[in-house]
Amino acid sequence: MPNVVGERFQITIDKKVREELGVKAGDLAIERVQDGRLVVTFAPAPHRQSQLGILRKYARRPIEPITDWTAYRERVWAARSAEIHDVLREDSERHRTDAE
Repeated sequence: MPNVVGERFQITIDKKVREELGVKAGDLAIERVQDGRLVVTFAPAPHRQSQLGILRKYARRPIEPITDWTAYRERVWAARSAEIHDVLREDSERHRTDAE
């Protein structure tokens, strides 16, 4: 449905479109011109909610607050590095076995 551009160059996003795209008040509208048309991309507004709080209901054990973020990042980095190392080692062994 067409909308009229207001005096302050604002338009209203139809409810059906907002719902389909999941646009909420406070979201960021990123505008650009592409092939002579206005293209608007929406990004969620910054929030102050803790990801740990949001995911708490899915945790199998109680989540303790992280007090030392540096140690936490290092522990996560080491765990992920070990996973990648294991995958690469298994892949190398598989290729070595295939070549024999």
